[in-house]
Amino acid sequence: MAERVTTKEALKKLDAQLECSLCLDTFKQPKLLPCFHVFCKSPCLEKLVTKDGRSLTCPTCRHVVPLSERGVAGLQSDFHIDHLFEIQDAFNKADDTNCGSCEDGKATGYCNDCGDFLCDRCQAAHKFVKYTRQHKLISLDELKVQVTSLVPPKKAVPHCPKHSGNDLKIYCDTCSTLICMDCTIRLHKDHNYDLVADVLTKHKEELVSSLKPVKEKLDSVQRALKDFDTRAKAIHNQRAAIEANIHKEIDEQHRLLDQRRAELVGELEMLTQQKLKDLAAQRDQVEITQVKLTSCLEYAEGGLKTGTDGEVLEMKTSVLKRVKRISTEFDRNTIQPETKADIELITKGKEPLQQACRSFLEIDHSGSFSLENSHTTGDGLKGATTGETKTVSFKAKTKSNRNVKRKLDLKAELVHLESKDILKCEVIDQQHGKHKINYRPMKRGKHKLHITVNEDAVRGSPFPIAVAPSPQSFVKTSRVVRGVNSPRGTVFNSKGQLVVVESNGATVSVLTPEGEKIRTFGQLKNAHGVTVDKDDKIYVVENGNHRVNKFSSAGDFVKVSGSQGNGNLQLYIPVGICYNRRDNNLYVVDQGNHRIQVLSTDLKFIRCFGTQGNGNGQLQNPLYASFDSANNLYVTDRGNHRVQVFTAEGQFLRTTFSQKANGQKLNSPWAIAVDSSDTVYVSENGPNHVSVFTSQGAYITTFGGHGTKEGQFNNIYGLSIDRNDSIVVSDQDNGRLQIF
Repeated sequence: MAERVTTKEALKKLDAQLECSLCLDTFKQPKLLPCFHVFCKSPCLEKLVTKDGRSLTCPTCRHVVPLSERGVAGLQSDFHIDHLFEIQDAFNKADDTNCGSCEDGKATGYCNDCGDFLCDRCQAAHKFVKYTRQHKLISLDELKVQVTSLVPPKKAVPHCPKHSGNDLKIYCDTCSTLICMDCTIRLHKDHNYDLVADVLTKHKEELVSSLKPVKEKLDSVQRALKDFDTRAKAIHNQRAAIEANIHKEIDEQHRLLDQRRAELVGELEMLTQQKLKDLAAQRDQVEITQVKLTSCLEYAEGGLKTGTDGEVLEMKTSVLKRVKRISTEFDRNTIQPETKADIELITKGKEPLQQACRSFLEIDHSGSFSLENSHTTGDGLKGATTGETKTVSFKAKTKSNRNVKRKLDLKAELVHLESKDILKCEVIDQQHGKHKINYRPMKRGKHKLHITVNEDAVRGSPFPIAVAPSPQSFVKTSRVVRGVNSPRGTVFNSKGQLVVVESNGATVSVLTPEGEKIRTFGQLKNAHGVTVDKDDKIYVVENGNHRVNKFSSAGDFVKVSGSQGNGNLQLYIPVGICYNRRDNNLYVVDQGNHRIQVLSTDLKFIRCFGTQGNGNGQLQNPLYASFDSANNLYVTDRGNHRVQVFTAEGQFLRTTFSQKANGQKLNSPWAIAVDSSDTVYVSENGPNHVSVFTSQGAYITTFGGHGTKEGQFNNIYGLSIDRNDSIVVSDQDNGRLQIF
């Protein structure tokens, strides 16, 4: 008895799957859309074709389907639906059908391997013949149990349309299609192919694995839909509670407030319906996403369950393509309800009845402030310096662009990206949705300003904030390293050790972070710039020999490249060099050729950019270069007394840093360095001082001057930044390094 119930339920489920959702009748010539929804060819899909005949829109998920010249007839058939019809047909035949072999006797059994109904005599012959002796024979009752589990009768292996009589038993992985043995000789000669039986398991596993993100997304959508139901219920409950309060307040004022009560209830109803309407519209979009995910999942799982080996393999490409598209369109943030249950009743104070009847109660839904209509502005968004108080203004508006009346839970904090230190910001409520946010950072570097209202991030939050050092931080040196002979270019390696060119460019030394020499190497002629790559290999520009030298991290010579000239990999009086971690390339400042040459770490030419002149992107005796965190290249354009900024590909971005305070300008800019907050340091060889700017060129301060005292310089030939963002200045003629 229980088995008959199971069979009945299975057949009912089967009938439901064979029903077109448009005409609500059994499928007639079912066609599969790319979104995996199936409808009758005629008249269902043909009615949906656009006037130009080029496309139709899926009525379930609204996916636009382009059509070929064949129109709807050119759409793919769904083998899954075909197999369901075969299952239905097999169940019906199991009650009364003739033998499919002799066609005379009454069928009493079924061959799972041949897919034929057999009488007793043919079953006996089946067991006797050598070719069919191993076939699996089952009774008609067993067949009914099998098909009610939606397992279709076995079909014969399809034949190749190009080579008559040949079985399609090979799968071409290159073309994602079934082929026969003859196909492998010419049509698929150099392709990757294998027997279907050998690759089926691998491709099935890949297909099943590809469906995991769809299942996860479907779970998210289903949870989100439950949230919509919960939110709608909260809005309904809130409406009931507020209406009860309205009646209570109004009833206290007796008949004079009856009219106002009706107005408030009406306004509440309008807001409630609008919220429910908004919520329903949002839910509609999420349900469409659910349909897309469900249809993809059901189609693929149905195909995996009912398809033949070849059909599973052939559907793989379309399923993966659909999964990729759904994954691209899926955004977890867009499936959450935006509309909130945030209507409140505000009591303003109960003046005499005649004056208060229209004002002492009011419906408020300003808590649902609009992120689109709210604004965050102020100089505090442009950056700051240590010890400086900066202000950001936030103005909240409702969706109807009205002022927010209720008090908002606004919070703000400044987070240092490297240390993760959190600075709580001062928030001043200026009423009507206006707030002032003050912060005073004490740590230089890159930060993020997080601003939330009622735990929701405001538009644009978190905001990037670069905190530069204050001018006061350069008043005196923090440390002086002596015992270096005429230092020039410097750079820090991954261990925090300082690599410095010294002895008027004749040697290179490696120093500990404390300034003690570890080793000295090289026999160079007037070297200047030095840099290291990600493996701490050392590269030195040799000005006197117009070339670049490569050393191991231990100082062993590896390679040299370059010669005097103006061709590719030819240099003329080069000075600076810097390494770009993003593309693993070297950027050599080719001073005499007024350009930047880009080399690989193997010292092979890649490209160059820049020409001589004083226009945008043109250079006049450039000296040093340095990258910021956005991968922009800053170049000291000495002859034009300015700094120019390029992309790593050589595209000109801007000319800046030429103007300082009180009308002063850069004077012969030489070395340049950029710290973690993208604060830019430029040495000026003429006046012997260092000027400091923001990454956008805003002047901060200047420190130094000619002399021998600490904080004074005599020929600055190099700048570099250590891991603590301290600036190291090569004070060449004073034979020392000064650290600020």
